[in-house]
Amino acid sequence: MEKKWLIIGILIILGIASIWQFGNMLGLTIKNSSEEIIDFSADSYLDNETFIVSQYSIKDDGYFGKVFYLNGSDFVRTKRVNITENDGFSVSVLAKVEDSTNKNALGLISSSSQDDEIGFRLLYRNFDDKDRVYFNVGFAEDYAEIEKGSCLNKWCYYTLTYNPKNGNVKVYLNGDKMKEVNTNSKISASKNINIGRTIDINREYFIGDVASVKVYKGVLSDKEIKSDYEDLINLK
Repeated sequence: MEKKWLIIGILIILGIASIWQFGNMLGLTIKNSSEEIIDFSADSYLDNETFIVSQYSIKDDGYFGKVFYLNGSDFVRTKRVNITENDGFSVSVLAKVEDSTNKNALGLISSSSQDDEIGFRLLYRNFDDKDRVYFNVGFAEDYAEIEKGSCLNKWCYYTLTYNPKNGNVKVYLNGDKMKEVNTNSKISASKNINIGRTIDINREYFIGDVASVKVYKGVLSDKEIKSDYEDLINLK
């Protein structure tokens, strides 16, 4: 009897291994693997050695504790990151946008260089009728509309992912997917990262509070993004 169960156990293990291998042969992702390479938060800013420009104020928030305040000219720039054209990337920003009568393009995060083959850009725009989350990755320049004022003076969680295998770009708000488009594949992000400002050409500075920014090498799944958002909200 023991031998019978041993054989059954071996067959089950071999079956699981075969399914895994078959999925990889088809190019399917059984489990997303990603590596966190930037974690910008009030818990780590004092001893973080990844920044080459750090301009911000610290303030107390009734919900998230100590957060960063960016005034429309402050920003943070990291050292070069190493995200190759084969890696893909994911970025997340937990921020509270402040309304401003003289600005409608507020840069959340970007590469210091961005064109059709390198980098990305993610920003918030407030218009008279609708607010929008704009993004650029490769050939894709698009936006997702959100209800007017839904993130002005309110904490919102923005996420952007890029998959180099198929050029798939996804944008999320508070853990829910807002927009999905396809762009060219093989885009790298091996430059410096700007937090609170988009690319140097347009210089769309952020105005408001930032509680957390994370950059990952690799593509986060829908489930992982939803879980990250829920963890942030539930832990506070």
